[in-house]
This record gives sequence, structure tokens and C-alpha cells, in this order.
Amino acid sequence: MNIGSYFRLEGVLVAGAVSLYVQARDGALWNIGLLKNVGHLLQSNVIVEGIRTGAEAMAVNWIEAGEPIQRALSVAAM
Repeated sequence: MNIGSYFRLEGVLVAGAVSLYVQARDGALWNIGLLKNVGHLLQSNVIVEGIRTGAEAMAVNWIEAGEPIQRALSVAAM
């Protein structure tokens, strides 16, 4: 994906010293900056969409809680 392209990321929202990050399934930490009113989502699975601004950074347009992948897979298998 190129810088400036629209990007969708799924992972766990974690807090850093000066920013928020999404830890993707491959272990990469994506810097999503500081967002207001998302404290309740910390340590939760989230889905984030926005514009890629760097190697592992993005400007967030949208964030929401996501269902854990294991639960989604088990429901799909039923």
C-alpha cells in the first residue's frame, strides 16, 4: 500500500507514552495518533480506517470495536 492510500486495519488498540497504536495480527504497531473518546476501546479488538501517512502510521477517519477473530471464525463454522 502506498502512502496516501485509504487503508483498513484490524488489531488491538494499545496506549503508548505519547500516542495510540493498533497492534496488527502480524505484530506491527501502527501509530494512529491521539484520538478522543476511545479510552473504552483500549486493549480491545478494533477496526480502523483512514489514510496511510507513513510506513506504519495512519490518519484515522473511523474506528470501532471489532469482534475477536476467534469468535468470528467459530460462529462462521457453525
